Amino acid sequence: MIRFGVHCSLRKGLPGALEEAKNIECEAMQIFTRSPRMWRMTMPPEGDIREFKASRNRSGIAPLVVHTPYLPNIATSKQKLYAMSLKALIDDLTVSDILRADYLVIHPGAYSETATRETGIKKVVDAVNKAFEESAGDVSLLLENTAGGGRRMGSAFQEIAAMIDGIKNKKRIGVCFDTAHAFAAGYDISCAKGIDKALSEFDSLIGLKYLKCVHFNDSMAPLSSRRDRHEHIAKGYIGAEGFKYFIERVKDIAEAGILETPKDSETADLENLSKLKKWRKQKSPLKA
Repeated sequence: MIRFGVHCSLRKGLPGALEEAKNIECEAMQIFTRSPRMWRMTMPPEGDIREFKASRNRSGIAPLVVHTPYLPNIATSKQKLYAMSLKALIDDLTVSDILRADYLVIHPGAYSETATRETGIKKVVDAVNKAFEESAGDVSLLLENTAGGGRRMGSAFQEIAAMIDGIKNKKRIGVCFDTAHAFAAGYDISCAKGIDKALSEFDSLIGLKYLKCVHFNDSMAPLSSRRDRHEHIAKGYIGAEGFKYFIERVKDIAEAGILETPKDSETADLENLSKLKKWRKQKSPLKA
């Protein structure tokens, strides 16, 4: 059964992020390894790591999902950027393993101006294979679908399928399905028919066994807009009925459901989380 949580801030360190999760009764949680807009990796203090792992064990919060920063781009053909991005991925896998995380989520990135999508896919595959060789842990890497736009990779399930096909260690790879990104990319998950179609295509091309985590975000942007704009649950274009049916379809498949909705009030996360938990218990009235 899927377990719900939110993305928690590291402003007060690892113990502070865990307290944030516990205070709103998260079942799972997500964190960054560092500032999402920084390259430099600074290992958390050993005391914080010990406290975080011990306290999380006591709390029962799981799975723990870690998200890579936004700057790395493992689909690029630019040599320096690619080398930096590969190192960042290896570092993130290492830290995730130290924290005993279950999953590390990464955006596939964007292929270069002079390259092609096929080239971008190959760069992603090569980077992941190399990173797995260099990291001894067993943290699973989840490729996140994107809203698309420009040269960004991963908005189409076919692209993610091609990436997974080339990755050697299938036991360490999976998918994080972002609802807002999927909607903006053209998958109409606001209705039962669209959800069934999207998940059927996902299963046919990728396989539902690879669906490990869902980022639950409503969309400020309309269908097929290619714009990545997150909104509170049931206040965007996907809407309450879409989420109710989507939860019904994936609640026994995915392990983690993480909110990345706006934190524009002290109660926002709790309100969004409460909706997901309530709908997990209910049967959706929608039919395909």
